[in-house]
Amino acid sequence: MTPGVNTSAGLEADDAPAPEHNIRPLVDTALLSDWRGGGKVVHSAHRIYEHLISLWAPGAIEAAHDLGVFAKLSTGPMTSDQLAEACQANRRAMRVLMDGLYAYDIVERSSADDGPAVYRMPEEMRECLLPDGLFSLVGKIEYDRQLAWRSWRNLADAVRHDNRDEVGELQLNQIDEHNYASLVRGINFWAPPVVEALRGGFETLDWPTDRPASVLDIGCGTGLYSQLLLRQFEQWRATGLEAPHIAPIAEEQAGRLGVADRFEVQVRDFWTESWGSGHDLLLFVNIFHLQTPESARELLHKSKQALSENGVICIADHLVTGEQDAKSVQDRFAMLFAVSMLATGGGDAFLVDEYDGWLAETGLRRLALLDTPMHRILLAGHA
Repeated sequence: MTPGVNTSAGLEADDAPAPEHNIRPLVDTALLSDWRGGGKVVHSAHRIYEHLISLWAPGAIEAAHDLGVFAKLSTGPMTSDQLAEACQANRRAMRVLMDGLYAYDIVERSSADDGPAVYRMPEEMRECLLPDGLFSLVGKIEYDRQLAWRSWRNLADAVRHDNRDEVGELQLNQIDEHNYASLVRGINFWAPPVVEALRGGFETLDWPTDRPASVLDIGCGTGLYSQLLLRQFEQWRATGLEAPHIAPIAEEQAGRLGVADRFEVQVRDFWTESWGSGHDLLLFVNIFHLQTPESARELLHKSKQALSENGVICIADHLVTGEQDAKSVQDRFAMLFAVSMLATGGGDAFLVDEYDGWLAETGLRRLALLDTPMHRILLAGHA
């Protein structure tokens, strides 16, 4: 293991862990009484209202990004008047925006009796809100600005017609190059808990990791998942398959993480070109939710041909465990993620039972199912 590396995440260890914050409620339902016998209705109205105002959060965060607030705060604490001058904005309006960001725990605020409030950016927020951080969400913000906001407004049309072509066939998600380049940089933060869960899955299966292994990362994006695996397992090598406009991002990041000598990006159409054979680990991260059932089967068929005798297929995606059970966090997130796919161009969150059926049809079988904060990991091998 590389010195100074946090083995749980494959990253440089922080001096101290950041405090854990869940999203705080905006409605204090404890103060709701049974108003004239209509308590359930009033409670429901408050709950729905809280859902409806969820758009306040991205609105405030993305406005601050557009104005350059986070870039200015990265240089040090500032008052709202100072930020307004630096960002060429109205003083009163900037104070309102900054208090909103404070309410969402994005910035910290300190007030003195004899002076204005001072706002500062917590250290753990810098890498999330500035463009050069490994876990920067700037790409996600840009994706929202370019595509998601408009798409969500037209969700009703997508429900009426689904994402179908001119002959009525269900289409694969076809996000354009520009939007994909933005988004792929903005979801790196998903990787560390997935890699940690995957390592635990290998141990549970008693799958050997202390020997050379060939990893094929299909549609690798920035390559972070396989790159973190290379930092965990020093005898492994990985090849990422990606489009030409994304491959340089993965190459640069491999150098940044110190694994460029064992990570190669190949510009290849993984639908039409060979994947080779004898790979010990096939990695699909956020690939299957973009498919149709037919294309999912095709991916598994190609996987079987490329997999070594004792190899493992890893599918990290938004899998649902049961049609009627939306009580787990992962199921709820997956179901809502599927709605976002419907809004922005096609895709779905498939049931685990559907994956099992596709695997059986292809001569493969499920080995394990693992939970992570926003994903499930399905491990599969030869039947």
